[in-house]
Amino acid sequence: MSDDDFMFDDEDEGFDLEYEEDDGEDEGVGIETKYYNAKAQRDNPAAALQEFAQVVEEDNAEGRSDWGFKATKQIIKLHLRVKDFAKVLSAYDQMLDYVRSSIVARNYAEKSINNMLERVSAASSDETSRELFQRTLDVLKETQSDRLWLRTSLRLAKILLEQQQYDELSKLLAKLKKSCEDDNGNLIMERGTQLLEVNAVLLEMYEAQDMFRRLKETYLQCEAVKSAVPHPRIMGYIRECGGKIYMGERNWSKAQACFFDAFKNYDEAGSMQRVGVLKYLVLASMLSESEVNPLSSPEAKSYKNEPPVRAIIDLVEAYESRDVQAFERILSSQQSDIMSDPFIRRYIVDLRRTFRMQAIEGIVLPYTRIRIATLAKQLNTQVDEVEDLLIALILDNRLKGSIDQEKGTLLLQQETTDKSQYESLNKWSSNIEALMTSSYAILS
Repeated sequence: MSDDDFMFDDEDEGFDLEYEEDDGEDEGVGIETKYYNAKAQRDNPAAALQEFAQVVEEDNAEGRSDWGFKATKQIIKLHLRVKDFAKVLSAYDQMLDYVRSSIVARNYAEKSINNMLERVSAASSDETSRELFQRTLDVLKETQSDRLWLRTSLRLAKILLEQQQYDELSKLLAKLKKSCEDDNGNLIMERGTQLLEVNAVLLEMYEAQDMFRRLKETYLQCEAVKSAVPHPRIMGYIRECGGKIYMGERNWSKAQACFFDAFKNYDEAGSMQRVGVLKYLVLASMLSESEVNPLSSPEAKSYKNEPPVRAIIDLVEAYESRDVQAFERILSSQQSDIMSDPFIRRYIVDLRRTFRMQAIEGIVLPYTRIRIATLAKQLNTQVDEVEDLLIALILDNRLKGSIDQEKGTLLLQQETTDKSQYESLNKWSSNIEALMTSSYAILS
């Protein structure tokens, strides 16, 4: 057990006597012994706190070393155990002084800060957690620990997002975006990945607030970044946002492309969000009336038997076969896997309309005329809605025909391919041409 694990687990509040590696320095053996004596006070936290304080005091007198830093961490954990957050913050300031003074190795300091932030955030109030992060960021800025400053800032951003502290979050993200630019406001090429990570949080914030215009602006900024290699989970979320934006604009084809990219990235990252976005991909594919089944791709095939995906597969099969009864039955019976998703539910009206238009094209194919009431019965909908769909199909030149509203009938123009008719037209054209030639001869 390292000193980072000491006194943290609720099930075992004692101190295990596993000594940390000796750095090979003979000096400080006395303070090292005191540190482990304090750590051995498993049954008396108050005594342990007193002895750790003595270690810190002695370490300060002798010029400060790793042992004072380690003892300070244990003091923080002891105060955290009893939820004395004022003393937690005070001891944490002492720990940051060690970091500020470069007393401990940078990698060890970064690891310790990360662990401490995680523990205090999990156990303390929102206010204490934010204060802890802010103090950390101030010190990291002083010590020019840019990488850790960015990581810590993004972690704070996530906390603010969860707490819906949007004003404070906006200021932090603006500062982070500024750090990605040079003095002229141009993107620093090597910080493209950082910008995408910042913008991903911005997208989450705008999505939570339903700020569509800003959501799209930020997404387009992400698309413009070419010099970046973000984590696939980050890229997956960005492309998922793009898909949702284009769905809102009824640009089904672009949405389908974005969702497919999002699915591939989530799959690469091993994220369970891949299942949800796969359903969105199938939805966009049906709405775009694409002839390519997205579930036929190698990446998607392995998820065909997942229960949430199975329902959407059944819907696709009904859609492709234009089986009206099966399509409606699946939408009604698979409420938990399809209709429970608010995003999918938002586009069910569009999906029904697209499906019914395709179904009409199939139903009327052998007819020259058909009653609109008959179509309505087969589609299990109202006559007025069928009329609306027929008008859309005629205007889009998907149906050649007209509506006799007085008789409630669709009249269809049948295109003929009768060879004899074409031959007659050709003969008629030749006769006209011969007649015109003879007329010109007489007149001249």
